Amino acid sequence: MLIDLWEKFRGYDKWIDATATIKSSKLNEQVVGHDRAGRDFYGWFGDEWLTWKDSSGVEQSEPMTVSEDSPVFQCIEGNAIVIRYNPADPSEFYVREQLKFQLNRAMKIILSISVVIAAVVALGFALFRD
Repeated sequence: MLIDLWEKFRGYDKWIDATATIKSSKLNEQVVGHDRAGRDFYGWFGDEWLTWKDSSGVEQSEPMTVSEDSPVFQCIEGNAIVIRYNPADPSEFYVREQLKFQLNRAMKIILSISVVIAAVVALGFALFRD
């Protein structure tokens, strides 16, 4: 699976699993793009503060921003999520579900671009072959 390869490549597979609690969650609306007429369009983002205890029992607390289409966006204060943190620097963490979401989105974009390029190349060959 792609996520497993990415974790090995980044070394995340050696990080420690922990359960983090969302201590606070704040919604923010931000400009995420413009239409052809130059008008702004907006998207929602969540600023989450996560807390967890590292292997020494020390409480860690770090922020995380997620977009509205992220699986973590639906979480609210008090919800628990699984994270992995770096044993060498317990304040460094990642959320596997968020990483899977980001990788899947990137792969869809790459696939879409590849299909468009293949269609343009095929059309070019068809036009110049005649």
